[in-house]
Amino acid sequence: MNEVDQVSSAMADHADPDRVLPMLQLISDLVGKRCDRFLGAKYGLTLPQYQLLLAAVRESDATLGGLSEQLNCSRGNVTGIVDRLERDGWLHRERSAEDRRVITVKLTERSEQVEQISKELDEELANLAKVWDQNQRVTLMALLTRIYKELKE
Repeated sequence: MNEVDQVSSAMADHADPDRVLPMLQLISDLVGKRCDRFLGAKYGLTLPQYQLLLAAVRESDATLGGLSEQLNCSRGNVTGIVDRLERDGWLHRERSAEDRRVITVKLTERSEQVEQISKELDEELANLAKVWDQNQRVTLMALLTRIYKELKE
């Protein structure tokens, strides 16, 4: 079943609880692809690279282990992302003088762009939400918040 069929089927069976979370997953995937295209075209970044940079900006002297926990992915994945970001001049690694096993991520001058990238990406995503009027956005946020709380428990 292609995406259009999934959407049509979900709309036809909108009351079917088995279709709600798959539809949210499909939407999440599409938003992720939109972010990837935006970041790739404008900055040469992938969404995971951007997320790691954002986490590193928010937590100075971030360790690979700490970033792995924050991003909820394996240390191996973080290492691969850091390898590519280091290659492209966004950051570099430093070993701790006290404990050589601890590797800290240090941002470069290029990383000063991260806050601007964040603002531009926020604008890009806000444009997606303009398809709904204010009442629809309020309703959607209430429903999504409720789903979030249910899943978090």
